[in-house]
Amino acid sequence: MVFVRVNVARVQDLAIAVNSLGKEKVLLFEDIDPQYKAIKRVVEICEGYAPLLVVLNALVSYRLSMRGEDYWTRFSDYVIQYCTDMGLTLSADEIVRKFIERFNRVMLRQKLSRVFKVVRCKGILEAIELLPLTDVWKRLSQCLNTNPSSKTVVFAIKMLYYTRKALGEKVNVPIEIPIPVDSRVALVTYLSGALEVRGVGIDRKLLLKYSNAIRSVWSEVARLSGIPPLNLDAMVWYFGRYADLNSRSEVLKKVLSELSGLLSEGDVKMLIDNIFYLLPE
Repeated sequence: MVFVRVNVARVQDLAIAVNSLGKEKVLLFEDIDPQYKAIKRVVEICEGYAPLLVVLNALVSYRLSMRGEDYWTRFSDYVIQYCTDMGLTLSADEIVRKFIERFNRVMLRQKLSRVFKVVRCKGILEAIELLPLTDVWKRLSQCLNTNPSSKTVVFAIKMLYYTRKALGEKVNVPIEIPIPVDSRVALVTYLSGALEVRGVGIDRKLLLKYSNAIRSVWSEVARLSGIPPLNLDAMVWYFGRYADLNSRSEVLKKVLSELSGLLSEGDVKMLIDNIFYLLPE
């Protein structure tokens, strides 16, 4: 029999750690996110076309044949070649379709259908350009007739936030939009002790079955710390790359070499002790 529950005490400990770190330091993880760096390149070249390009690509960013970081770097390399021709010979959705036909072919027909559906949805293009993130979030889920909490929809909103941030806008990130749950986020949530799963062997695919519980963990961390889930995501996702290491000391050694000059050793150790709670010292 499988037993699954949210460990409230561990959720509270995570919130205390996040609150102690502070929002300014949490946002540092966004600035070093390779996906944000890729979007900044798109913004620099494509400017006003960037929001639609980014949202359409985010909505088909699943079942990838490469790491997410590499996928978005390749996307930026690809689309900036065509931005000078946009509005003349190519539209944003045509560029995205050409890109996924070349680099994102798993479930290609479904992904192309998603792009078609969104660009033909009444009012969505104006919403992506002008409306607050909460409104875009609701409109996208309606256009696709899908759960607003689904990973690709909330991920698209996160990437739209990144785009607006790269454009220099001051963005109000809503606390009600949940974290996009992928395998990295799922495994980190489990290793933090906030999600208890017993009676079955643990792997990333299995953990994704409990996406609702995982979202609830980080929504509660957000509520207690005052830092929205979409802002927490870059930090959680960053540490997810080390989720396969065998001990907290291994993780600490790796992370300190990367975050030197950004965070103190004390801050890094505090995060690792909480995020990798189940790993041995």
